[in-house]
Amino acid sequence: MDKCFEGIQRVMFSEKDEVYGMISAEGEQVELMDKIDVNAGDRKGNVEKWMLDIEYQMKKSLKQITKDSLKDYEESPRTDWVKKWPG
Repeated sequence: MDKCFEGIQRVMFSEKDEVYGMISAEGEQVELMDKIDVNAGDRKGNVEKWMLDIEYQMKKSLKQITKDSLKDYEESPRTDWVKKWPG
């Protein structure tokens, strides 16, 4: 994974073969907004298809996390805020 996406060492799979999150080399976990079923439709057996979906969900999820963290920055002490949100 780290060869395709900088900062992602691996993805998190559910028991139903759904990608639901990503893990950095440092062990930081970020959940995706929407799960990706790697066996649905034309994704089954086509890793390049669901890798594109991971890229889309990664951008969508990180954009929302950034918005939420900025809002929380105004309300939380900085020392708490830094620990609460992914880096």
